[in-house]
Amino acid sequence: MSSNKKQDKQQPLDVSQQDMAELKRDMRSAHLNAWAKDNQQKLIAGAVAVFIVLLSISFWKEHRDTQRASAATLYHQALNARQDADKRALLQSVVKDYNNTAYGALAQLLLAKVDSEHAAGYLLALLNRSDIDPGIRAQARIDLARIRLSEGDKAAARKLLAEHSVAAYEQLRHYLLAQAAEDDAQRVAHLRKARDAESYDTELARRIEQQLLALGEGTVLAPASASMPESAK
Repeated sequence: MSSNKKQDKQQPLDVSQQDMAELKRDMRSAHLNAWAKDNQQKLIAGAVAVFIVLLSISFWKEHRDTQRASAATLYHQALNARQDADKRALLQSVVKDYNNTAYGALAQLLLAKVDSEHAAGYLLALLNRSDIDPGIRAQARIDLARIRLSEGDKAAARKLLAEHSVAAYEQLRHYLLAQAAEDDAQRVAHLRKARDAESYDTELARRIEQQLLALGEGTVLAPASASMPESAK
């Protein structure tokens, strides 16, 4: 009898792999349920926080789109205004109410053209911004450099034009640097670079060639009506 009992104790427990897997799943589920119960308030608070964030993002995007549309409408009204006073007032409204949009930067750029008395101030304010398009920044530098040149401040103009610009403005930048040059050597160097840059303005290209010619660097083209030499007839 004692030997039979000993044999019974030594027999392994017959548990299948499927039973073990189910047992483990039950244990994990129990742990998960216990954790969820202990952290129920935190889970609810987290879900509410995520919902508020998503809702805020949605409202912000809607507000941004509305702001942009309103700024665009006001800016185009300014473009179509016939009187400078009306144009100036509308552009100032764009800057005041929608300066954080691209139209705010465009309005400042245009204000510098219609309000010459305060042009430098508008352009300086524009250049102090870090969120403007590179093309708008380049145009602002060009316009302010022209103002400084008209005031006779060539050093200030050179400083404004020292920074390389986008390709569309490089010809004009070098042309203005030539006007602000301290000597003929610098003037010729910048005029050559202006001549070699991408050109979008035939009148500007003509002025560049004329100035190079005056400095002994241009190419004299024979008039179209010039008679052919005897050897070519």
